[in-house]
Amino acid sequence: MNATKKALAVVTVTVLLQLTGAALLKQATLAVHLSLLITAVFIAAAFGVQSARFLLWGYAHRHWPLSMTYPMTAIFFPLLIVLAMLYGEQVAPHQWLGGLLITAGVAWITFKGVE
Repeated sequence: MNATKKALAVVTVTVLLQLTGAALLKQATLAVHLSLLITAVFIAAAFGVQSARFLLWGYAHRHWPLSMTYPMTAIFFPLLIVLAMLYGEQVAPHQWLGGLLITAGVAWITFKGVE
């Protein structure tokens, strides 16, 4: 696996951890009416997931330049739209288009000229 693909894999995991943390916090807000203990568990889990993401980002920054890894996080935008839809939120076509255009533009800039 070349360096770019490995960096993309690591960054993808950090983005998935970020989405997991967001989902856990959303669950915490939905569980408030059930129990404060359940809410606290969701918040603690989100904190743990975000801590793991922080450590993985440290690994990524140690092995690849920020100019390569950070733009790759643009995959977060369309995945966040999918997460919003899973929670029943309405997503307009222009939001899809915007997220995809951002991701495509960043991918083009990031991978242009990469062997």
